[in-house]
Amino acid sequence: MHHKRLIWQLYPSQLLITLAALLAFTWYGTSSIRSSQLNETAASLEARAHLVAGTVLGFLGHDDRAGLEDFCRQAGKASATRLTVIALDGKVLADSDEDPLRMENHNDRPEIIGAFAGKIVPSLRFSQTLQQNLMYVAIPLHNEGKRIGVLRTAIPVTAIDLALSAIYQKIVWGCLVVAVIAALVAWFIARRISKPLEQMRSGAERFARGDFAVRLREEGAEEVAILARALNEMATQLDIRIQTIVRQHSQLQAVFSSMVEGVITVDTEERILDVNQSGAQLLNVDPEKIKGKSILLAVRNTHLQNFVKNSLACASPIEGEFTSRMSADGQEKYFYAHGTRLQDRQGHIAGALIVLNDVTKLRRLESIRRDFVANVSHELKTPITSIEGFAETLLDGALDEPEDARRFVEIIGKQASRLHAIVEDLLALSRVEQEARREEIVLQELPVAEILQSAIQSCSSRVEEEDMTISLVCAEEITARINPALLEQAVVNLLDNAVKYSGKGSEIRVEAEKNANEVLIRISDNGVGIAPQDIPRIFERFYRVDKARSAKLGGTGLGLSIVKHIVAAHHGHITVESSPGKGSIFTINLPGSV
Repeated sequence: MHHKRLIWQLYPSQLLITLAALLAFTWYGTSSIRSSQLNETAASLEARAHLVAGTVLGFLGHDDRAGLEDFCRQAGKASATRLTVIALDGKVLADSDEDPLRMENHNDRPEIIGAFAGKIVPSLRFSQTLQQNLMYVAIPLHNEGKRIGVLRTAIPVTAIDLALSAIYQKIVWGCLVVAVIAALVAWFIARRISKPLEQMRSGAERFARGDFAVRLREEGAEEVAILARALNEMATQLDIRIQTIVRQHSQLQAVFSSMVEGVITVDTEERILDVNQSGAQLLNVDPEKIKGKSILLAVRNTHLQNFVKNSLACASPIEGEFTSRMSADGQEKYFYAHGTRLQDRQGHIAGALIVLNDVTKLRRLESIRRDFVANVSHELKTPITSIEGFAETLLDGALDEPEDARRFVEIIGKQASRLHAIVEDLLALSRVEQEARREEIVLQELPVAEILQSAIQSCSSRVEEEDMTISLVCAEEITARINPALLEQAVVNLLDNAVKYSGKGSEIRVEAEKNANEVLIRISDNGVGIAPQDIPRIFERFYRVDKARSAKLGGTGLGLSIVKHIVAAHHGHITVESSPGKGSIFTINLPGSV
């Protein structure tokens, strides 16, 4: 329904009433003035008729028609009045303006009929003789009590019309001025009434939009001021309540969004009501797209679906653990879930709250710890067993055979060296971890080229034995915040691996470059390469891609793990690109200098 504004309901009605009153006044005033003018004219004509009636009777008594006509012409001309004398039979005896012989019988004229009846009946009509509007007044003529005729006086009403027209113009202009003033006054009154209400409407709209800073002015009529005061009080109370609600909602939303745990709420129909960002990341879903959808359609994991169903069915909280492959990388994840039913104020079941904890890293750390213990035990057990076995062999009599004794002692020395290398690498790894954790590693802005040249020099003897070459490409101006000893050790470990897993005569490339944010150090070889499934684990401790080859080459299995921790201590990271049979590229990414 279309509603008009209050001002357009008040103003037209007030203006219409004012205009109607003005029109009525104008009509009544003009009518009264015209009637008054006509009455005055009629009275004047009657008086003129009585003034000349005696003279006319004298001419009629002597039957002097010629004298009567001359008198009518002279008197009519002198008084600007048309004088007409009519006999009882309606025949015109004399007229001041026309020849009586050419004039028709006047028995049917209203003023003549009135005069014969003894009444004064003014008549206003168009004269065919003079071709203009005239007012006629007729009086009876009596001689010795006997009616002998009628004397009629007439004057043109053109002067009256002109006078009335001037008066009408003044009245019309006055009414127009009054109408304009009345329109302005009506507009002012309507605005005065509607403006406070419009301000209240505008204020109510601002209140609806949540803007409670502006208050309505308490002015105008008492009822309007009371209404404005009530709206201001309502706005104050709404502002307090909304601020409380917003603050509580913000706190809850901040807690909900910042939780590391994934939180999912569902209704009794297992439709998802809400999910926080952590939950969406854990389940690898879009939180906005799955809201309102059933858990069966939104999350394709039967373990989670069953857990939600059990949470809705059980009155007490439940816990459970399940696995999933819903991560973006497709790797298996482990979740520990806690579920509890939600109830409304009446105690009815409203849904369920599911809290998910990603325990994948914990499970992997446990697995790494078990593997580490097993690997350390195995790595230490092998040389210790070998040393123990050959020592017992020597004690059992092998000392008496110089050749065997020498070979056994060399084996014992080799295994002792291996054991020493493992212990040294373990100590170095532990030292790097502890210093990085305590931030005790000192980083300096130094040229990278000197460190790379020193690392290459450290591996030169091994490279010459394998008939290999190492090329270095590094600009002298490239600098980074580094610990020279640790970075050199990392590069030496990578070069050592490149030498071990590349064939004789191979070329190893060491390159360094600087972009906008990082310094990149690449060690490339064309050796045996690494299978894709092994790349994610090569930096684990004691992990070997080819155990038989690694054992033959004498590695401890800790070199790449040490490299990873050294790079992390420099606040950088390391990446690998490799294909079996095509070689490998290890890239150390260090933060650029500020």
